[in-house]
Amino acid sequence: MTKMRLNLSIILAIPAWLTASAHPSSTPSTPLASLASATKRAFLPNDLSTSKTALTCGEDYGNADDGVDKLAQVATRLASSINAIADIPSGGDGAVIAEMSAPLSQAADIDAVNDAPLLADIEMLSDMLAEVVKKENPAVYDLYTTFRRLGMKRAANPDDPTPFEEMKKLAYDISPHDALGVMKTFSIALNLVNAAEVHHRMRLVRKNEHADDTHHIGPLPMIEDSIRGTMEILLEDDGVSPDSIFAELMSQKCEIVLTAHPTEVNRKTIIRKYRNISELLAHLERPDLHPFERAEALNNLRGIIAAIWGSDEIRRVKPTVQKEAAGGCAVIESVLWDAVPSYLRKLDAQCRVTLGKKLPVDVTPVKFASWIGGDRDGNPNCTPAVTQEVIAHQRLRAAKMFLNDLNLLYSELAISSRFSPELEALAATIKKSDDAREKYRRVIGHLRRRLVRTVKDCEAKLQSLAKSP
Repeated sequence: MTKMRLNLSIILAIPAWLTASAHPSSTPSTPLASLASATKRAFLPNDLSTSKTALTCGEDYGNADDGVDKLAQVATRLASSINAIADIPSGGDGAVIAEMSAPLSQAADIDAVNDAPLLADIEMLSDMLAEVVKKENPAVYDLYTTFRRLGMKRAANPDDPTPFEEMKKLAYDISPHDALGVMKTFSIALNLVNAAEVHHRMRLVRKNEHADDTHHIGPLPMIEDSIRGTMEILLEDDGVSPDSIFAELMSQKCEIVLTAHPTEVNRKTIIRKYRNISELLAHLERPDLHPFERAEALNNLRGIIAAIWGSDEIRRVKPTVQKEAAGGCAVIESVLWDAVPSYLRKLDAQCRVTLGKKLPVDVTPVKFASWIGGDRDGNPNCTPAVTQEVIAHQRLRAAKMFLNDLNLLYSELAISSRFSPELEALAATIKKSDDAREKYRRVIGHLRRRLVRTVKDCEAKLQSLAKSP
């Protein structure tokens, strides 16, 4: 039993949050994703996505009453998340967190102490959204605030049917244009709640770390379903030796496959904006933040929310296979390229602290693959020529990303002495170089020239494919 737990726990605790970051609008559907306690909250709940898509794409609700009920239910759903705000001081002091709190949509009750910062963030973001909507469309603003007020009444007293009946009556006579505006406002409001929850989950993890004594020290969060928590449980509760844990960790292989989901209608640019909101909320909590910096961050938040309100949140045209592949590259460039090395550095540090060993430099417990552009599942647009184009484009992007990193490395390593024998031997094999004394640069410069040739080869390949019939 211990052996099985060791095998499964280690691999399932490999960075599940990477999957959530790569597809922040998707609901986790694998054991790997389901373990991402700190960041698994989706930016857009699936049921809301469905109702929004049906409205904006002109699909039939079945009958008018169904549409009215949907609008009223969305208003109530938002209200249930913010119902306790009026009783919570804005920016209330956070106490020591004893345990991770559940997301608002899953919590039985609002914790007036632990969730006070979250509720303050939601109130702030909701007010910013209301300001934008009031300026852009006063009629929609009036309807939104009315639905919200009635929804809060219903959330406060679910047994009273009066608020819901009033919402249904109000929604019955609403025009299609205003209905679209109200639904969009509630959709954005719920996404803002989720963005605030993403930050709040990390806030609770950090507070737990600060509240803990020095017995548990490490770069990874001390929660049960993380690598660190798994190591601590195996060592302290199950009596597994550090050598056994390290050996099993070295044998783990976790491959995450990127694929294009036809049901994913959310645009990358909108998803990125909600992630920026979570990051700005974290920035605003810095204790040394200058008043000007705080004002600037708040203005940035208002600008992002205004941009979201003015943007079309879903794709109106079905993407081509090439665009789907470009979306996969964007996930790698914007998230995985930095997140995976960062996680492995933390994992290495955790192994040193907990197990007394460091990770080998060539260990790769996490790998990524992609089906985009190469799957043969019946898509008539995914032809051999398209697959060749996608592969050439992905190779081009990879070469450019490596080239950017090597340019930074070249500027940093202006070292002209104390080289290892291995580096001396490697540098001696490179005949053409202007870096005679700076041998790190000599080697890096050679790698850069090879990558430049790769970039040119890929560009020529793509031009050739574009000309072919």
